[in-house]
Amino acid sequence: MNSKISWQKLCGYLKTKAVKKSGRMVGRIRRALGMTYRSPVDEGQLFALLDGKSVALVGNAQSLSQKVQGPEIDACDVVIRCNRAPIPNVASHGARTDFIATSTELEESIMAEKGASHILWMSPPRYALPGWIVRCRGFFLYPKRRHQVLSREVARPTTGLMVIDLLSASPCRSVLLFGFDFFKTGSISNMPTKTVIPHNGDAEENFVRTLIAKDTRFILK
Repeated sequence: MNSKISWQKLCGYLKTKAVKKSGRMVGRIRRALGMTYRSPVDEGQLFALLDGKSVALVGNAQSLSQKVQGPEIDACDVVIRCNRAPIPNVASHGARTDFIATSTELEESIMAEKGASHILWMSPPRYALPGWIVRCRGFFLYPKRRHQVLSREVARPTTGLMVIDLLSASPCRSVLLFGFDFFKTGSISNMPTKTVIPHNGDAEENFVRTLIAKDTRFILK
């Protein structure tokens, strides 16, 4: 039994390595040819879905697990979760997932598992996106121009900050931010501590609090 499990793990590891190697090769070819992806859902269509809606954006700070905000999250019209969209506890994190915003490769099964209708690819490297994401009817690609402008304010912005930036330009009615403590606690996505992460928590907090002061739609929970 153990040898069977080990063999399955080895096959899975080799398959993952092969897919990543193939993806890098495809990426090099696409870059050389100047090719980029186009998503079936553009910014105008996404904003139409958000028009007048209340939005819950759920980050992955460990501190959210200490709260009971699940009902408030699920009560929003649209629930957006980041990267792998973990839900360790429904009481703290809610149960619904409408959109997944990610900057990392995900398994295709995650959409069905979470019941999500749309996937928002936020990362600027976009020459070799996972094939299932490109084929997804609910695929949205974060505009490169938005990333460039945001990066001038906050170097290497997180997925969550990019979504906040996107929502600030949308016609949504309100945005409640859950699970954002700007790396004061760890992450349930297994990110390392504040001192070694590739993002600037202080700069992101300043960006968000400045936005909240200007845009009353945003509330940090």
